[in-house]
Amino acid sequence: MLCHADELPPEIQADRYLVRAERQIQAGDSTAAVATLDKILVLQKDHGLGIPAAFWFKHAQASLDAKQFEKAATSATRYLSEAGRDGEHYLAALEILDASEQELEAQSHREAEKREREAEVRKLNAKLRAEERASGGYGPEMVVIPAGSFRMGCVSNDDDCDDAEKPTRRVTIPQAFAVSKYEVTFDEWDLCAVRGGCGGFRPRDKGWGRGNRPVINVSWKNAKDYVAWLSSETGAQYRLLSEAEWEYAARAGSMGKYSGGAGVGSNQANCDGCGDGWGDKWTAPVGWFAANAFGLHDMHGNVWEWTEDCWNENYAGAPSDGSAWTSGNCARRVLRGGPWIYFARNYRSGNRVRAFTNDRFTL
Repeated sequence: MLCHADELPPEIQADRYLVRAERQIQAGDSTAAVATLDKILVLQKDHGLGIPAAFWFKHAQASLDAKQFEKAATSATRYLSEAGRDGEHYLAALEILDASEQELEAQSHREAEKREREAEVRKLNAKLRAEERASGGYGPEMVVIPAGSFRMGCVSNDDDCDDAEKPTRRVTIPQAFAVSKYEVTFDEWDLCAVRGGCGGFRPRDKGWGRGNRPVINVSWKNAKDYVAWLSSETGAQYRLLSEAEWEYAARAGSMGKYSGGAGVGSNQANCDGCGDGWGDKWTAPVGWFAANAFGLHDMHGNVWEWTEDCWNENYAGAPSDGSAWTSGNCARRVLRGGPWIYFARNYRSGNRVRAFTNDRFTL
């Protein structure tokens, strides 16, 4: 006559599960072993089965291997309570308890960080919805720049000009284009990161704060990731400005050193010596200073701004139709605008510098 396993006495059934768990442990399947050992605990509860202290150690060991740290800590504690300091596995059980509690603490920390990220996503999404309601759309606030032509480069012919700004030439912008009214903010960048864009990269803010401050410490490649994400997210086409478009937008019709004429003016931009209270200290929130004639803010000072163009030592052979110059030293790209820490000469509309595409400059 055959006997069904469920008809075995609880003690024998427990031994059977113990043998099975040993086999699963030897096979390296700790998760299955814990599930099998848990069946012994059910027998204990249902039948008042006595369980030796050694069981609790085995359960703790298998649980730790299976990364079930709460169970491991509970069973290790039970073993230590029952076996005491004379227990065969006393030191090993202490190690299991310590390792489990460390992992549980790390898990708690990760869960707290996850909750913080989720709260930040909710906050940024709420901000996004508010912006959508306010603007009737999504994305940074844009200003339309009219088509036109201008003289690009060292048009003022003064000692501040570099050879890289020569020869001057006439550039024609054939059609209107839209430019973000403000520099990209930490809020906008963080939204990209938490929504799966920008490679999840969240640049440091130097302790100055995030929010509506301009994002800093991002490379040209990071900036390309941002405009690619923004294009994907919105269905509209966003990109970096060409160097010619940037200078045309910065000049806003002026042929002086700055959009306001020959001087940057006091408290008109964030730079060292501009009398603005920010220069040589930290960045200013976007829109802090008055816009230029096209309605764009911070084209002079505050942070460097990447353009699409490859670096060339001068303008010989440069495009004259406003398009990006995508030949030359493309391992380096052109930066415009100047950061908060430089003197005003570095913020001239025609000033240009270069940096490697992986350099994370204050942008």
